[in-house]
Amino acid sequence: MGTSFLKSTGITTKETYGVVALFFVLTIYFILQPPIYSPDTYSYFNAIIFRYPGYVIFLRGLEVVFKGYFDVVAVACQLVLGWIAVFTLYRNCSSIFSLILWQRLFLVALLIVPYFPPLSIGNNLASEGISYPLYLLLMSFSFDMLFIGKYKRILHFSIVFLTLTLTRGQFIVVSLILAFALILKERNQGFKKKHVVYLFILLALPVISKIADSTYRKAVHGFFVATPFSYSNALTLPLYVSKASDSSKIENKDYRNLFVASYKTLDSLGLTSRHVDGSASEKYKPFHENVPIIFNQNYHKKGGAYFLKKDSIPDGNILSVEAASKTLLPILIKNNPTEYRNLYFAGMIHGFKSVVILIFVVLLVFYSLWETFRNFTRSNGLLLFSSLLLLSNSMLVAFASHSIARYLFYNYFFALLIGIVLFRKITKKI
Repeated sequence: MGTSFLKSTGITTKETYGVVALFFVLTIYFILQPPIYSPDTYSYFNAIIFRYPGYVIFLRGLEVVFKGYFDVVAVACQLVLGWIAVFTLYRNCSSIFSLILWQRLFLVALLIVPYFPPLSIGNNLASEGISYPLYLLLMSFSFDMLFIGKYKRILHFSIVFLTLTLTRGQFIVVSLILAFALILKERNQGFKKKHVVYLFILLALPVISKIADSTYRKAVHGFFVATPFSYSNALTLPLYVSKASDSSKIENKDYRNLFVASYKTLDSLGLTSRHVDGSASEKYKPFHENVPIIFNQNYHKKGGAYFLKKDSIPDGNILSVEAASKTLLPILIKNNPTEYRNLYFAGMIHGFKSVVILIFVVLLVFYSLWETFRNFTRSNGLLLFSSLLLLSNSMLVAFASHSIARYLFYNYFFALLIGIVLFRKITKKI
């Protein structure tokens, strides 16, 4: 590493070699562990229509080239990509936020935690294996633009953003949050033409991602549609809080039949919120633990079979289930607003592990928003950017599914950075 690099980050040569040696040891250790197959693995490998294309192309591409050894190569690729991303973000954060030694090492430790059980994202043949490294790289490029003014990173950001959102769609809002933060940063300095261009690119990226996703599906499955799983997933909680009488509000006969059949199964299994007495958190627990039964093994399976009888076009039944979900979603929420709202927030609280942490993040959003309006600094900008990412991802996950670590762990490292910034702010005022 060059001298300029070491001076700019505060990272010594010895520390760099130590981190690289750690990555080497971890690579050997994880490579010796068997690849982890799950139901998700086979759905990606078989290019199921409701899977995003990123990991499908990654896994199938390796299988074509490496045949029977593709799984071991996939693990190796996921690990190498992960270490590159971890090192890039570690280096960038060390420089931008002037981290001292223990803070830098703690950051590395936090960033590599997901590679160990229970997540084991390096060995698990699932989308997290590449989406996590891509997300870390996206954060690093975001920091470059937001805190250093390296707007030429927009090209790197765009490539990584499109690859990431075509692997996991939950991050589609990142470019919008970054655009908002950049607007706050530049508003007092006067927007130049280049800033308008960069903002336009950031705002256009989600649209480009959706078009690319639909184009892939047209080429592979014959339908120009975005990943047909969003509404179906989001319907899981409304199904759980629904009641039998909701069927009277469903005008479409096919959709009504699907709801009635699904509800009867849930009711017989005691998997509706009305079978559980107690607080919202007590009612949320059975939902959280039984999402696969409520959704995958019940509603989605029944819907696929029902529409397959009506339409024999391959994959057309899955699109019909998604269309049904899109119609049922607002009906069931509107019919059960209080129960849905209570369990939705219970899901967010579960994701944050505590209502206190959720309230803290919400307050942090408002505090950092006020501070950045007054004076945009790296500290204020980080608090705003990170709190918006934490809150938006929690809201999206609670809406689309259940709040499990697999969907939320991407932002855990922000806890350290937020703590460091707030500690500096507090001690500076004492």
